Amino acid sequence: MPPLIPTNLITGFLGVGKTTAVLDLLRRKDPREKWAVLVNEYGSVSIDDAFIEGEAADGVSVRSVAGGCFCCTTAPMLPVALHFLLQDVRPDRLLIETSGLGHPARLVDTVRADYADRLELKATVGIVTPSDFAAPGMTDSNPVFRDQVQMSDVLVLNKADTATPQLVRDFQAWANALYPPKLLIAATTHGRLEEAWLDLSGRDEDQTVFAATPGSGGSSAAPGGRGEESPPAARGWVFPPEITFDEPRLLAVLGSRPEITRLKGVFRTGNGWITVNRRDAEVSVKPTAYRRDSRVEVFAVGLPGGWAGFEAELLACRVE
Repeated sequence: MPPLIPTNLITGFLGVGKTTAVLDLLRRKDPREKWAVLVNEYGSVSIDDAFIEGEAADGVSVRSVAGGCFCCTTAPMLPVALHFLLQDVRPDRLLIETSGLGHPARLVDTVRADYADRLELKATVGIVTPSDFAAPGMTDSNPVFRDQVQMSDVLVLNKADTATPQLVRDFQAWANALYPPKLLIAATTHGRLEEAWLDLSGRDEDQTVFAATPGSGGSSAAPGGRGEESPPAARGWVFPPEITFDEPRLLAVLGSRPEITRLKGVFRTGNGWITVNRRDAEVSVKPTAYRRDSRVEVFAVGLPGGWAGFEAELLACRVE
């Protein structure tokens, strides 16, 4: 089998500098390598591919799909465009520039499901501008912006030279608080992305996100009474994106243990990707555009069976 082709999604709102970033990467690539670019444009007339093809260095092949985003309107055109692109050239890397108005998480699902034997998904790069970040309600209530940020493994503030120092600090604080954490948070100008960022991978993370702390096996209750409980112990797990969980069984496990005081998780389920957030007995479940892996952080006191027992229950929720 030929080696898998490293593939990156470049996502972000209209005008954030995606095409500029792609062109800059193409100019700096190893001249001995062949790269391919697939451009998805929301408008009916394709423009960005013409810019890229006209300015890119040798060894670059460009195709485009216009008239809507890959996630819905032009989804049937994706396999056609990819087929001819990969048939005409065997690239050393594929860059996919998504529509600025799309929800590209479904594109990740399609690539994983239909091209696992040809493409290797690497880091998704999300680009944000100071004006978008500062727009009222953008970070909280804009669904497209939220999806693009959630699915990004590398989150970049472009045009940082147009931002005040305080806005850059606010962006960093906001980005650092995102869950799951990003592989990289950076600020740049003129769409400059480092090629090394493209190959950052969650596979490099230790499977144990948080080591168990003292007290994970139970509380310090005195004989004949509860006594003073030890502080919650923390533990986390990371699962490869290929694993699918049965949602009803998973939610039953995550919501049934009264010893759990706090829980945050992202899971790929048979019904799609979800986030699970639990504080004490209150559990909320929402869809998410995150696609890098499934993971969960748990804080608990006196968990029967300890972490090993809880891990066994999680693993039992996998869909075989």
